[in-house]
Amino acid sequence: MGRSLDILADVHEFPSGVPGRLAALGVEVESGALSAGDYCVARGVLVERKSVLDLHDSLLKGRFWRQVGALRRASTRPFLLVEGHDLDRGPIHPHAIRGVCLAVQEQGIHIIRTTDVQDTALWLWRLAVRARITRPRPERPVLDQIPNWRGNPHEAVLAAVPGISVRLARSLLAEFGSVAGVIEAGPQRWVRVEGVGRTRAEALAKALL
Repeated sequence: MGRSLDILADVHEFPSGVPGRLAALGVEVESGALSAGDYCVARGVLVERKSVLDLHDSLLKGRFWRQVGALRRASTRPFLLVEGHDLDRGPIHPHAIRGVCLAVQEQGIHIIRTTDVQDTALWLWRLAVRARITRPRPERPVLDQIPNWRGNPHEAVLAAVPGISVRLARSLLAEFGSVAGVIEAGPQRWVRVEGVGRTRAEALAKALL
């Protein structure tokens, strides 16, 4: 038999029940304080787990994109796992929440959708197995859509859109507060920001909506 699987789970994840389900699958679950993500399933493979409600809440409270930036910096193969049957079970508009998911994928983060705690455990188990039989890809530079980027990850998401400069990204964030706020505002309000205009608003809509 091969060596047993081991997964490092952040200490805050244990009340969710996922680590217990992993243990029932034969995984050796270790507890630790992770600086990014909720699970380290293999070297360089980090998973941020969010229930649908937590995804909506973290966007509204402004912590989501900080978590995404930390996940991408800390991992060569980052994953966002969204748990729950209904992606629209929250206050953010259905178009906006899907725009957020696309923006996350455009930052090189894979999205996994699961139905419940048991399904989440099965996905983490399978990801850990697969990570041990596949070669890791070369490390990607952080936010490599923008060479030598060292700024705010919120700005990076917007500035990755063709035609949107860092200055315009900052103007949009100053007006609407966050990437989620920009998405919620929509094209009719974007064009009121100096320098955006119809063409750039269309580019934003194509990327985020």
